[in-house]
This record gives sequence, structure tokens and C-alpha cells, in this order.
Amino acid sequence: MSLIPVTILTGFLGAGKTTLLNQLMQSKGDEKVIIIVNEFGDTSIDHELVLVDEDERIFQMNNGCMCCILREDLAEMFLDILTIVKESGIAIHRVIIETSGLAEPSPIAQTIVRTPLLNEHFMIDSILTLVDAKNAEYQLDHYPEATEQVAFADRLLLTKTEAVPKQELHALKQKLAKINPFIDQEYVHGNLQFADLIGLQLFDHGLDNEDIEADIDHMIDNHEHHHHDHESHEHHHVHTPVNSFVIRLEEALPEKQVILWIRQLIQLYGMDLMRYKGLLNIEGYDQPVVLQGVNMAFRLEEGECWQEKPITKIVLIGKELPEAEIRALLVNQHLT
Repeated sequence: MSLIPVTILTGFLGAGKTTLLNQLMQSKGDEKVIIIVNEFGDTSIDHELVLVDEDERIFQMNNGCMCCILREDLAEMFLDILTIVKESGIAIHRVIIETSGLAEPSPIAQTIVRTPLLNEHFMIDSILTLVDAKNAEYQLDHYPEATEQVAFADRLLLTKTEAVPKQELHALKQKLAKINPFIDQEYVHGNLQFADLIGLQLFDHGLDNEDIEADIDHMIDNHEHHHHDHESHEHHHVHTPVNSFVIRLEEALPEKQVILWIRQLIQLYGMDLMRYKGLLNIEGYDQPVVLQGVNMAFRLEEGECWQEKPITKIVLIGKELPEAEIRALLVNQHLT
């Protein structure tokens, strides 16, 4: 059975997640979708607002805090999905998780990546974060959850932009780019279709996808563009503990040293190591090795052929990560 892709739809309270999900589901075509709605507290009404038809099943979780590193209740729900697939014989094309507004997406991703039975059947398609343009400045300054939702995202979707003056919107986009400069920002509008946001494979391209290297390069280009902007427009930003950087190395790296480096990063920085992704030039491999990581969960898999000259390219996002120390740690591991 091919892996079932999982899209995580997150964003702070009032960002418009349910509205967008309803809009997208109207154009899903023949896709058979399971929706997981995660709410905060014991009572919820939002699950009643999500469109339902014979090709959809909605599961509701009422523990919206998502404060644990691994979510046992979420793992059990995914196992229930596998049971439904097996017993009913119905092919499930994908899963969409709508998180609560106070949730961090990382425990969901870690649960899928780190749970053996789950990662044999599911893969993360993309983490999509909605940003309420009207209220985002205040939310980012006062709620760490809002900042972390941006930092973990594969794509940012700005809502309520029509209610914000152009100058304020530009300042907000610059602020978001400082938190996560690797990704694209898009405006949410009424014409968005299911295929515009679902099935993009921004988190995990799969091993047979030729776009992996192009994706990494695009992320690096975004980072370097916005890094230049930050130097020129620092007055637009308040301090944020989230930083990002790129590591490039042309020489091939020993596999054991790379794994040791990643494990040391996890040991040293733990949950502060938010997202990391890269293509690795590993000794003895003709193909690139693809790195995907969220907090303390990571995966290394052999990709297809290099599209360009073999070179290690790693992007990292975290909370006040010491770039020089992390870079030196990898280089020193290589030299020892």
C-alpha cells in the first residue's frame, strides 16, 4: 500500500482554518478524505462546520493543547484509520488535520515520523499555517504558539489581508520572513481550489520526486533574499528568539559523522531545534541523502540522482540556535 499523505492545517485562533477547509473541500473531486479536527477543551462545535459527504469521515479530538512530544491519542486515531481502510476496503487518498488555534504542529509531525507503524503507512504532505493579518502583530508578540506555528510551516497563508493597510501588511510579511525565511507567503482568497494547497508534498517529497533539490534551492534562495532584506529593514522587526541559517559543504561527509552530528544537535538543543531539512553528499553514495527533521525526530533516506553537482545543503530553523557552534560542530566532526 502506498503511503497516505497527511496535511496539517494550523494557525492561531480566528485565523480562518475551518473556513478555508470548507472552501477547499468543495473542490476535492473524487478524493476520499479523512479529516481530523483537534479542538481545545472538552466541548467543541467547530467539527460541525466541516463539510461531510459519503467520501469523508471526521474524527474529533478534544485535547487541543498538543503539549506532549508524541501524541498517543493521535497515534491511536491513525491506527483506527488503518483499521477502517482494512475492514471497509475503501481506499483513503489522504488525511487532513485541522489543529486547534493554540496547538503547535510539531507533536503531530513527530508522532507520524517517529512511530514505526505509522510511518510505514503515512507521510507528512505539508504543514500549512494560516496567519490572521489583522491580528498577527499582536499574536506574534504575545503568544509563542503563534510564532512556532509560523516557524514550523511549509507555507504561510495570510488571511484578512483586505482589512490591513499596505504598509502594515508589508511590515508583517517582513516579520514573518524573519521567523521563517525559507518558505512562500500567499494570500488566501475565495478562488482557492483543493489542488492549490493539498498534495503539494512540501514537507516530504518522497524518494522518487525530482523536485527535492529544486525545493531546497528555493528555500535557500528565499532565506538569502530575506536575510538581505533584514539587514536593510531591521526597523520593521521586534526581536524574536527564532532564527534560521544555511550550511553548505562541497566535500563528501562520512555517514557516521553526519548521524553523530544530528544526534548531538538533538541532545544539545532538543525542542529548540524546530525544523531542519537538507540534501547530503555522503561518502559512498552516488545519490543524495535526504534529511528531514522536526525537533527530536529525523529521517535520512537515499534519494534519486543529483540534479546538479553533489553538495551538502542544510537549512535549519530553531530558537536562538548558535549558528557558528553548529556549523563548527559539523566541520569538526568531519575532520576528526
